[in-house]
Amino acid sequence: MLDTKLTNCAILLYQWLLPRVSANPKLTVDLQDFQAWSAEFREKPYNYTEILEAIQKLKELQFIQVSKTEVTLEVKNLEDLSVQMQLPTQMLSVESDRQQRHEKTLTLIRIISGALAFAGATFLISLTVLQNQPEILNIPHPWSVLGEKNLGSSK
Repeated sequence: MLDTKLTNCAILLYQWLLPRVSANPKLTVDLQDFQAWSAEFREKPYNYTEILEAIQKLKELQFIQVSKTEVTLEVKNLEDLSVQMQLPTQMLSVESDRQQRHEKTLTLIRIISGALAFAGATFLISLTVLQNQPEILNIPHPWSVLGEKNLGSSK
């Protein structure tokens, strides 16, 4: 299993399935049972997205075979709700998708321009500070004469 690069969730799921399929090769699985079992080994149980990705990976590697997919849904009637919800028709429009992309692009441009402005301001401030500092003069000391050589004289 290490060669297949499985996630920890997929490895635990496969280890959880193995003892259960020994009695019955076709098994109906309740994901909440696996979540409860995995919570014993982790701080929090795996969420449904992680479990479904693990099932997909195990299916791709042919460790398991999914014969049918069952989804249980519980839909509440709008009349039962105390507050009537408006259906989001704007989510279906192409215009809102364009608007969202436009807003994301503007946000990215603002972030980049802010970073460039900050970098430029920092650079200008550092140049100003360097120009205002007095230069350090090399003042000869009595022993500096010993270190100098006269290269032009051959004596």
